[in-house]
Amino acid sequence: MNQLPLKTIRNHQAMKQREVLFRRFGYDSNASLKFILAKSLPLPGHVLEIGTGKGRFLAALAKHASPITTLDVDMAQQRAAKLHVRHAGLRQRIRYVIHNAEQLPWDDASFSSVVCVNTFHHLARPQKVLEQMVRVLKPGGKLVLCDLSPRGFQIFDRIHRFEGGTHPRLKNDFAEFGRRLRRSGWKTKRFKGCNQEILVAIAPLAPADKRKHK
Repeated sequence: MNQLPLKTIRNHQAMKQREVLFRRFGYDSNASLKFILAKSLPLPGHVLEIGTGKGRFLAALAKHASPITTLDVDMAQQRAAKLHVRHAGLRQRIRYVIHNAEQLPWDDASFSSVVCVNTFHHLARPQKVLEQMVRVLKPGGKLVLCDLSPRGFQIFDRIHRFEGGTHPRLKNDFAEFGRRLRRSGWKTKRFKGCNQEILVAIAPLAPADKRKHK
């Protein structure tokens, strides 16, 4: 077996240390990931992930979905994500894209599933990003939005204060996002657990597809 590069091992160690810190304050990263996957899967077809981050969710998702395209504006974050995926030994098809999510570089109806995990509270204009996610999703496709619950945000506030910093809060309520989608004919479900809040939404079928299902 080939030995992993030192930078891959160090990245893994740093992520594990971060998880230990999170647990000290009451946030279990592994439990949260399991909860998110349980409420999100299956994610069929080509999956678009908005917000690669350091790749925690990406590595977990890659065990259940392929191909995946993941997008972030931060090249350093994606480099860390690639190391994390490599350490996990995953060989699924993953395309890494650096781009602003407010103007996605794909045609309408390009993806069967679109997911975004713990990213919306970092966005300056989350409504604009949601509009783009909806635009690139195929009719009948699956949209998953996940972010920290109110208790989760309280935990991360304490973590960042401990580290001498601050942590942004979600600017829009997922309940409002769900209401807007339902008014456009979407089917939605919301879940809370493991310090996370999740909105799962199914896009309306195209008119021709509706006739087939009658």
